[in-house]
This record gives sequence, structure tokens and C-alpha cells, in this order.
Amino acid sequence: MNCNNWDMYDYILESKDAVQNIVRHQDEIFKEAIEYCDGDIDTIYLLGSGTSYHAALCARSVLEKELNIKVNASYPIRFKDDELITSKNTLVVGISHAGRSSSTIKGLDKAKNLGLKTIAMTAEKDKPISKHADKTIYIEIGPEYAGPKTKGFIGSIATIVLFGLNLGVSKGLISREKKDELTQRMLKTTNNIPDIATKAWDWYKANKEELIKARRMIVIGYGNCLGAMMEGTLKISEAVRYSVVGYELEEFMHGIYHGIDENTYMIYLASNDEYFDRCIRMKEYFATERHNKNYIVTSDEKLTEKRNFVYGFINDPYFEAMEYVVPLQVIARKLSLDLGIDCNISSDPNFHRKMASYTY
Repeated sequence: MNCNNWDMYDYILESKDAVQNIVRHQDEIFKEAIEYCDGDIDTIYLLGSGTSYHAALCARSVLEKELNIKVNASYPIRFKDDELITSKNTLVVGISHAGRSSSTIKGLDKAKNLGLKTIAMTAEKDKPISKHADKTIYIEIGPEYAGPKTKGFIGSIATIVLFGLNLGVSKGLISREKKDELTQRMLKTTNNIPDIATKAWDWYKANKEELIKARRMIVIGYGNCLGAMMEGTLKISEAVRYSVVGYELEEFMHGIYHGIDENTYMIYLASNDEYFDRCIRMKEYFATERHNKNYIVTSDEKLTEKRNFVYGFINDPYFEAMEYVVPLQVIARKLSLDLGIDCNISSDPNFHRKMASYTY
């Protein structure tokens, strides 16, 4: 794609191919990092901010449950300032798409000073983060010139998961057959992304006249879609540039509900797990008692109506975040365009320099 013609929506559509590319080239992508991770590893920290943190949150469950070791998704500054490391057999992976996150670099520096194994994970070559880790893994998704990362989010999840699974095979924690099965499950989920995006655009167009009036939006998620909720909230906020806030379902019930009125727009990621009925009950409460605007992203055909996005999601408990986030990514891009905002262009290209949040 010509970098002068890039569009955030196009990168959403490319997510499927990006994951397939990572799977196809996984042996060469992870070879050096796997060889570096000799000896015992009983704990893994995945450090990242923003999209990188959300990707880590989505990836940690499959790794922790299948490798049977502790996997932590952590904000880098919290890791640097507060985390007590109790095992020398700890691997720290610092994730930064741009490879310049100052906080992630500081987290890696702490890990190195403690004598822990360190790996940088980035989509950019020859960036500062690689100098602060013993090895670097590249997120091989191809170019993504848009500011709000969509393909980068999906590609980061795939990279973290496949690195962890390959590490598990090398340590004898899982069989190669199990790794291949989990990989195919991930591919089955991500293969749907272009179709989800296309149908989500139709859904957006059906609700466009209502959505462009929103100036306060809340996204609700739970379970394995918690990371998708956080990432979708970030994407919409980056794009429309007004207050968009995300909450875990149960956390929302502890006081936040007092602030909901008829001018609040709420989107629910109603994934198919034990909290589904509770989520739908909440939606019905607000629709009937607060009379605000409510939209549900779900696979339940009984909820088919204009405001709801109903799709035959795979609903794989390990990978469903990779599909439920897509309608939110689409809203981010299409709503920003209709508001006259080009979210592909930063509102302040010098922000990270001013805040010293990037290392140059």
C-alpha cells in the first residue's frame, strides 16, 4: 500500500493476512529468542502501555493455562516501581509497537539490573528498545502508518501467543501437536476479521445518524473480552477525540451507574460466557430506566435489532478478543470520518517529545 493512501480501515482488513504471515514464518521469527531462553522459566512478565498492554492482557490467558506457569500482563511503570520479583527464573518481555516507549524501556532496565532474561518485542527495526533487552522479536505485520493501531493490536496478540507456545514446546511444557492445535484455533478466529469488519461497517451505517450525536460513550466488557474492551475504548477515543471510557462489567456496577443519563451511549461486548445474562440484564435496565442509547456486540441471534451487531463469532475462549474488538475498531474509523476528524493524523505529532514518553 502507498503510504500516502493508507487508511485505518484498510489495516483492519489486513489483520487476517498479518496473522497468517506470523504463523507461516514463526520458526525464523522466534528462533533466536527461543535459543536465548535456556534454563528454567517459571514466570513471564509482559510489559506494555496502551495497545501493547491490551494485547498482552488478551494473550496471557492461553499462555498461563496451557504452559502452567505464571504469566503477568503489567504496566511498565508499575512493574518498575512496585513489582517484587521473587524468582530469578523470570522472563521479562517489553512490548512497544514503535520501539520507543520510555516506560517499557525503564521496565526492561529494571529486569536487566536484576539479572533477569529480557526480550524486546516491537514492529519497528533499529529502535531504542532493542538496546535495552538481550534479544528482540519483531512483530512481522508489515507497514501500518495510521496512528491508531488495529493490525498492530491483532499482530501483537498473535506474536505474544506464538512466542509463548513455541517457548512451551522448547521447554517440554506442551506438545508440538497442542501448539499446532491452538495455532489453528487462532487462525480460525482471525480468518473472520475481514468479514466482521465489512458487516460492522454496514451496522455502523445503519446507526450512523444516531452515533454521530454522541459526546459521551462507555464500553462494557468482561471475561476474555476485557482486553478487547480496553483496546476498543482506546481506539474510539483516539479517533473521535471526546470522552470514551471502558469498564469491566462488575466494576461498572459499583457506583458508575449513577452517572448514566439519556445522553450516554453504551456499547456492550456480550461474549458468550457465564456473565452474558448479567450483561444483557444491565442493558435492559438502562434502556428501560435511564432511556439512554445501548448497543450490543454479540453472537446471540435472539438479540437481532438495528442497534445490535449480531455476528456468528467463533467465541473461542482464548481468542475471542481478536474478533470482538473489530466492530469497535470500525466504529473508531468510520465515526471519526463522519465527524470530520482524520484520526490517521495525530492531534499533536510532538506530544511524546513534550511528555518524554518516547525515547529518540
